[in-house]
This record gives sequence, structure tokens and C-alpha cells, in this order.
Amino acid sequence: MESKPMIDFLQTRQAHSTSGSPRAASHYLFRVQGRTITVEVYNSARMIRDGEMDPEKVKIAAEAFLELEAKRVGWSSLADRLVLNEAAMDAIVYRLGWNPRFSVERGGLSGSMTTE
Repeated sequence: MESKPMIDFLQTRQAHSTSGSPRAASHYLFRVQGRTITVEVYNSARMIRDGEMDPEKVKIAAEAFLELEAKRVGWSSLADRLVLNEAAMDAIVYRLGWNPRFSVERGGLSGSMTTE
């Protein structure tokens, strides 16, 4: 089993399409074993009931996701680009012991509009 290497956070960047236009995602760049690993975090994965997740928490979640993927495939086999989507974010939030992104109560999401 490979030991966990040092993970250094480098920066966050706006994601862009191949045409250069901005995408609804951010890239969190980490240096791992001399390689730059990009964790693409969809904007929708950062959403919480009260707005958007704190940027520092997103960075922590991105690093936790990177570590989880490395456990699955091995550090030396880790892809250069990982995607942290909504479902993966929910799993990471749970794994980190944080409150769920959206509280679920009987009848659906709390705070949802009802008609009378």
C-alpha cells in the first residue's frame, strides 16, 4: 500500500471551455508527488440551502475527494483531473461529518415552497 504523499494546495481558478468561455465550475489545483492534480468542482456542488458553501470548505472538500480517489486507485494511478459533482460532494460532506448541504424533512426539502 502506498503511503500518503504531501498534498500542497496551489490555487483556485475559474474553469473555461475549450473555446475560452467560462464554465459553471472552478478548478482547485493541488501539487502531489511533483504532479499538478486538478479537482473540478461544479458550481451546483457548492450550493447549500442558504446559498453557497464557504470557499475554504470547498477547498477542504476538494482535497478530501482527491484523497478518497487516491485510496480507490492508488496515488501513482491518480488521474490529472478529477470531477467533484453534486453526488460526490454529498458523499464528501457526509464523510467529513459536516451538516448535509440540504436538510431533508418529511415531505421534501426544508424551506420548500408550499401552496395553500
